Amino acid sequence: MTKIRIKVIQLIIPLLASLIIARLFYWQVVRADFLTSRASSQYEQTVTLQAKRGGIYSTDGSVLAGTDENYLLYAYKPQLNRSPQEISHTVAPIITSPPPATASGIDLVRLQQNSIAQTQSFILDRLNQDSSWVAIKHHLSRDQKEAIEALNLAGLGFDIELVRYYPESSMSAQMLGFVGKDINGQARGYFGLEGYYDRELQGQPGKVEQEMDAWGNPILVGNFSEFDSKNGRDLLTTINRSVQYQVEKLLKDGLLRYQAISGTVIVMEPKSGAIIAMASFPNYNPAIFYQFPAEHYKNPAVADVFEPGSIFKPLVMAAALDAGAIEPETQCDICAGPIHIGSYTIGTWNNEYHPNTTMTETIIHSDNTGMVFATRRLGKDKLHDYLANFGLGKKTGVDLEDETTGELRSSADWHEIDAATIAFGQGIALTPIQIITAINTIANHGVWVQPYITQTISDGSKVISIAPNKSRRVLGEAATDQITQMMVAAIEEGDAKWAKPKDMSIAGKTGTAQIPVAGHYDEEKTIASFVGFAPADNPKFAMLVKLREPQSSPWAAETAAPLWMSLARFLLLYYNIPPQN
Repeated sequence: MTKIRIKVIQLIIPLLASLIIARLFYWQVVRADFLTSRASSQYEQTVTLQAKRGGIYSTDGSVLAGTDENYLLYAYKPQLNRSPQEISHTVAPIITSPPPATASGIDLVRLQQNSIAQTQSFILDRLNQDSSWVAIKHHLSRDQKEAIEALNLAGLGFDIELVRYYPESSMSAQMLGFVGKDINGQARGYFGLEGYYDRELQGQPGKVEQEMDAWGNPILVGNFSEFDSKNGRDLLTTINRSVQYQVEKLLKDGLLRYQAISGTVIVMEPKSGAIIAMASFPNYNPAIFYQFPAEHYKNPAVADVFEPGSIFKPLVMAAALDAGAIEPETQCDICAGPIHIGSYTIGTWNNEYHPNTTMTETIIHSDNTGMVFATRRLGKDKLHDYLANFGLGKKTGVDLEDETTGELRSSADWHEIDAATIAFGQGIALTPIQIITAINTIANHGVWVQPYITQTISDGSKVISIAPNKSRRVLGEAATDQITQMMVAAIEEGDAKWAKPKDMSIAGKTGTAQIPVAGHYDEEKTIASFVGFAPADNPKFAMLVKLREPQSSPWAAETAAPLWMSLARFLLLYYNIPPQN
């Protein structure tokens, strides 16, 4: 029996020793980093230093998006030397928000007293929590911070809070985007410039590491290290603040006048591709974006696709002219009536037909049958090549986060009816930025240039120009001169001639497109648009106006065109462009 016990003990002792060694190995080797970290956390403190987000500026240096320093008021209860009641009564009047400006007299006094009482109660609740550290009030101003500091209340402290602000409120909202929180609770830019340039704008946070005693106070002879934060870079945009303001004002007025549900305007500089103004409604206030519907966040100018309708015709006609398939005076021999393609019938918008109409008259009268004639002369493969060279079917590269590609199918997938409808801007989906960039190619004498909004990035000591210089020739100058004169004739003699000021030389085109719904076109809802540039012989700007579902009239000649003319009148005066005969 004794021998058996000895053998059991001989087996148990090595087993227990092995278990102890394994456990020691686990804690001292496998979990060593974790234990070291836990130990360090008890006597080391790391404080993150926020980086100031870079600003976004208009061409005149005005702030479109900036970062301001606010303050978080907190209490470290072990250091408090006043009662919670005394602190709440002393601090509440300083941090209480003022009553509404509409209040006056007795109401003003009563509202102020009630607000202070509520703030006192809130502070008491915070100070009576079990935690040693409690936040009391976010987003205090510098004046409020200094007023509280003057009270010399031990245990109260402040942390800097960097807050994004937008001085112009909702102006340029969808172009700017906003700053929200990512899944880790960190500030991040979303949509527009804020999203596209987030890494440049956000900078790099710093940190302070120091040893603390048991009461949480710094040890003067302990280890201390500091890594400075690096502020974000600033963006200087091409947006002209005065033009942007006027564009938004007139667009908003136009939406009310024509009872449209939404609208977009883009103003572009022909030679450089710089976007001078870009506006859409409905929009939102980036500072309080969370109070607005999420569908307002994206920028319709670059994210929404639509069938452009007749504003597309100058591109197709320019391609046919450049390829030598037609001349301005070439007569259409299929324009005496509707064109039948299989089970489909293509007619004119007003059911009026002009036998032997010329290509210039096709643009003037916005004749769909004449466009089918020009497309047949050009051929679907060449048409596709020109449209692709105009940049359709892919992103323009404008520096906004939410740009989409639109749609341009391969010509191999086009049936005869597809090529015919594309000729007058149906069956093809584009974004507003794509169509104005393509039209701008005509204004720029046949050279496509990449649109852009940011011209420089700077960090305070270094300024880097990032304006793109991407360009390519799409049309010869002879073809651009011809299509420009045809567009001038469309304004002088077409259905929008009543809206044109007499002293302005404008090349443009109206477009009234039906909206596709569930596989067919809605008979009542339209998108009214106008594209053009001025002065026609030496353009200073190219502009698109797009209105969705105007109720006063479905026709672009009576809605989008007069709005475009009003904006053009302002632009010509603003840039001191002399009247044209």
